[in-house]
Amino acid sequence: MLDKIRQFFAEKRIPSRLKVMFRPWPKLRRMVSSWPRLIGFTLALFVLLYYPLGALVTHNIDTNTEYEFAKTDARSATIGTMSFLIRREVYSKAWTPALPFIFPAYVLDNMPSFQLGVLSAVKTFATALDADSPADLPLHAAAELLKYPGTIWMFSPTNKLIPAPSSNSQYRRARKQLKDYNQMLLNGEALFDASPQKLRKVLRLTRQELKKTVRALENHIREHSESLFDMQADNVFYNAQGRLYASFLLLKALSYDFKESILYYNLYQNWTSLLKALELASQLNPEVVRNAELDSSFAPNHLAAIGFYAQKAVITLDTLIEGLAQLPAENQK
Repeated sequence: MLDKIRQFFAEKRIPSRLKVMFRPWPKLRRMVSSWPRLIGFTLALFVLLYYPLGALVTHNIDTNTEYEFAKTDARSATIGTMSFLIRREVYSKAWTPALPFIFPAYVLDNMPSFQLGVLSAVKTFATALDADSPADLPLHAAAELLKYPGTIWMFSPTNKLIPAPSSNSQYRRARKQLKDYNQMLLNGEALFDASPQKLRKVLRLTRQELKKTVRALENHIREHSESLFDMQADNVFYNAQGRLYASFLLLKALSYDFKESILYYNLYQNWTSLLKALELASQLNPEVVRNAELDSSFAPNHLAAIGFYAQKAVITLDTLIEGLAQLPAENQK
């Protein structure tokens, strides 16, 4: 094969300098001197390029906070945002948490952690909005489908030989149910509960979700901040950021669905503070996630940084929930 290449250059009368440039290195020539060695060398080269290049092309963490889902008709802005997040993470991108080793994205860890965080927040809002709703509505079906584990590709996690529905197929079905529910709202076939009581339930479940996020960050800092190389810090960081980012978009959309309650209970200022904390958490973008000791003078702790905004959001949610429990002074009779 190499002789044919040399003959090709000779016949084409390639300048001598180029012939020297393309002349095989002695060591490389010995490595590919037979077909088995050539095949082995090609496979090794493919593997070395397949994973890093494929992972580089697949990697895509989108924390754009400029998306706007204003309420323009009877449809729910929150349901529309949930549908958008599923489409973006499952349709427009590869759902990386479930991909096996045959895919180059298998070597990624930040993007899968972020995507799992996003879907965790979507599941929380779906569960909260579905509470006390009729079980025959598409919203209930969507909430159940979103509880499906996010790491299943083709086989059951308990028995690897039994085929199972993939995570992304279940989430696509959930998105269809969300779209059907919004269409029912538009057609007047269902009524969206925009009562203060419903808003309070949604905020309480959101607070519960963010408290779990804060605890996960605190536990990891406490247990691993003394480690010289913490290889899991980035996973914890991006999972938390996925939850906080999705919560930001969903709460921003929620403010359109529950606008009257927010204004009636004078919650606008605290609501703005809540969104700002979540937005700042979403915009953290360290080159390398560090989990250094909290009193370190030389290295940052990015888990503590994002945990600060998560805890601020929890405190603000406490204030909002408390405000919904009583009428404002000017509205009391």
